[in-house]
Amino acid sequence: MFKKILWRFVFSYLVIFIIPLFIGIGAYFSVKEIMMSSLYRYNKTTLTQLEDKVENEVVKSVESLADWINLNPYYFIFLPEAKEALDSSDRLLNIRNLCREIYSQTYKNSYILDAFIYIPSENLIIGPSYTTTPYNYYTYINRPLDMSYEKWLKFLNGEYKMQYIPSFEIKADYKKLSTIMFANTLSRWIIDGKNANVFVIIDQSKIVNLMKEIISYPKGIMWILDRNNNQVLKVSAEKQNISLPKINFSIYNDFSIREFKLDGQKWIVYYTISPLYGWKYISMVPVDSFFEEIRKIRNLSLLLLGLMSVISSILIFFFSVQNYRPLSEIKSLLQSNNENKDLKSTKSEFDVIRDLVVHTLSKEEEMKRQITRFTPIIKNNLLYQLLVGGILPESIGDLELKTLSMEKQSGKFVVCLVEIDDCSGFIKGESDSEYALVTLVVTNVLDELLDTNNFKHWNVLFSRTKLSVIVEIKDSFEQSLPKLSSLFENMIEFLEKNFTIFVSVGISGEVLGIVNLKFAYEQAEKVLSLKFVKPNMKIFKFSELSQDITSEKEFLPKDIENRIINSVKEGKVEGIYEVFEDIRCHITAANSPHMAKMILIYLYGLYYQLLNSIPNTVGDDQKPEPEKVMRLIIDEKNPKKVLQALQEDYRILAESVIVNKQKMGNDLISNILEYIHQQYSSSEISLSTIADKFNITPQYLSAIFKEKTGQNISDYIQNLRMNRAKELLLTTDYSVSQIAKMIGYTEVSGFTKAFKKFEGVSPNKFRELNKPQ
Repeated sequence: MFKKILWRFVFSYLVIFIIPLFIGIGAYFSVKEIMMSSLYRYNKTTLTQLEDKVENEVVKSVESLADWINLNPYYFIFLPEAKEALDSSDRLLNIRNLCREIYSQTYKNSYILDAFIYIPSENLIIGPSYTTTPYNYYTYINRPLDMSYEKWLKFLNGEYKMQYIPSFEIKADYKKLSTIMFANTLSRWIIDGKNANVFVIIDQSKIVNLMKEIISYPKGIMWILDRNNNQVLKVSAEKQNISLPKINFSIYNDFSIREFKLDGQKWIVYYTISPLYGWKYISMVPVDSFFEEIRKIRNLSLLLLGLMSVISSILIFFFSVQNYRPLSEIKSLLQSNNENKDLKSTKSEFDVIRDLVVHTLSKEEEMKRQITRFTPIIKNNLLYQLLVGGILPESIGDLELKTLSMEKQSGKFVVCLVEIDDCSGFIKGESDSEYALVTLVVTNVLDELLDTNNFKHWNVLFSRTKLSVIVEIKDSFEQSLPKLSSLFENMIEFLEKNFTIFVSVGISGEVLGIVNLKFAYEQAEKVLSLKFVKPNMKIFKFSELSQDITSEKEFLPKDIENRIINSVKEGKVEGIYEVFEDIRCHITAANSPHMAKMILIYLYGLYYQLLNSIPNTVGDDQKPEPEKVMRLIIDEKNPKKVLQALQEDYRILAESVIVNKQKMGNDLISNILEYIHQQYSSSEISLSTIADKFNITPQYLSAIFKEKTGQNISDYIQNLRMNRAKELLLTTDYSVSQIAKMIGYTEVSGFTKAFKKFEGVSPNKFRELNKPQ
């Protein structure tokens, strides 16, 4: 009996071993196909991710920005009719509004380094935080390293159609950056017969890093081509001088892997084409290097199969003997180790195993109850993703609706954003546990009020001081909004009176379907931001205040900014003191801590703009750090103390502008004098040609030359010519007409007249009187 059962064990082990053995042998001969299939799937996934990332965050953002600027109505301020209709202050205000709108379109995109509009008729560049000339932009903001200033001007005046220029090297903030320059001619911005151009500078290094992260093989290469098959980027894991082969993209309509030869080497190429923009994303892997590792795996598999056959034959017999035990022994072992002492020894072995399974299932139910405790966290995270747009609409199914206790996706919703402004009267510390208590109080009060008024709602915790509430609307929005407003007024009053907790509430407009909750949240967030400029309000409704979100908000009188800018540019410290005294009076008259903080933030923003746009000598140790500045503004109770520190920063900036002007003036004069000494004998040299050479106006050149040398520039050139003429008259036998041409005179009569005025005698008479005998 023992041998019969033992051989059954042996046979069972043999069957169990032979099946995976044959599977392994089959896998051995199909490793290449399996690896190729895996490579196909991996490349498809990675290139699709690259396509989504590049097009959603780069191409779509950049080209949408270009289209938005092309359709922007602000171009009218540069038309000749607008110049006559608008005074300078209104025109400046409209230009500043255009700058802010450009900033609002670009500041959230980490791939966009800068964006600006060039208007040829005005020779003007308008960016997110500056309005300047091409020369200042070239010199002080972003300098193209591979272009002279003349080529830069020619580049700005070119005609483009959604063109991407790769490896556009610039120097910004003393750093060398590799970028992609996007250029497009604005078809609607026709000013004085010339089209304006929009340029967007894209951070090439971020896209390169993204491509390097997803290169599927150490020796692989990736390309990105634009819609016209121009190479935008090429990235390889190792330095390889390999050009992209000519590919007929029209014949590869599906996702596939192809093999071809390039310089005697086989390659695998895979690519995908964007159906929206027509961009191509290509991945190449060397075949020999790729299959070299596959061959190693196959050989190792063969060796392992052989060893496994020998060792397994021995182990099969050994384990068959070792694992042969009567079932009664298994029963005794299970009973001795089981916690359930009710299992009777008289039961059969199968009954014992069955009872143990029932006992195990009861443990599983207990585990399910523990998992249920995490449901609120999962629910909050799902709602959070819905509000911030982190979940795709097609990802929301019946399971998600069941988790959120929602009946359908197509309901009508309003998002209410609650921010805790001050709870220092309720808690004394800043720990998470104390803020958790504040959040508990607010949510309990809110739940009670909403449930009492039959509003179905879902709470979403964002941070210690920020809570969002999704409210489902059964009636019309016009009927529900007053009820919600009254409800939140009661909540605010109750919290302030009983807990000394002060909150502000932003209420969005109505949206249809949970997939649009993101837009409702954005509305609530934007309208709630008005609390800094409307400090007396507690409830902010998007339906009533949406106009205020986009309207210009004047924190200070209109002339304040102009006076600050002029004082800094001219280096007038007394002007800085005067304008800050007016600002103190304005803050005192406003009598609003919120308004004071907004003014201080606005002034520091202007300071950083001037610091980066006006040449100065402010050292790094003198520049205030933005993080510390914002923390000081938020924490400091006395705004005048912050204003005093800000005044000191502006004073240092104004003084450094003077120092920089003096240094630049001395350097400029040295270069001009050197140029005059080299070119004074040219008949073409004049005030205007020298000014053009150094990119300054003739008026400025005349003024600074007179200031630094005490002479007019024409008198200085004439003195050089006359001294040279005297030297030639006395040391050479050249004729007067020859000497006249040598020192820059085209007519001998003009030279004779100037020489006689300078020396009192004619050139021939001077030579006769002074030439040694």
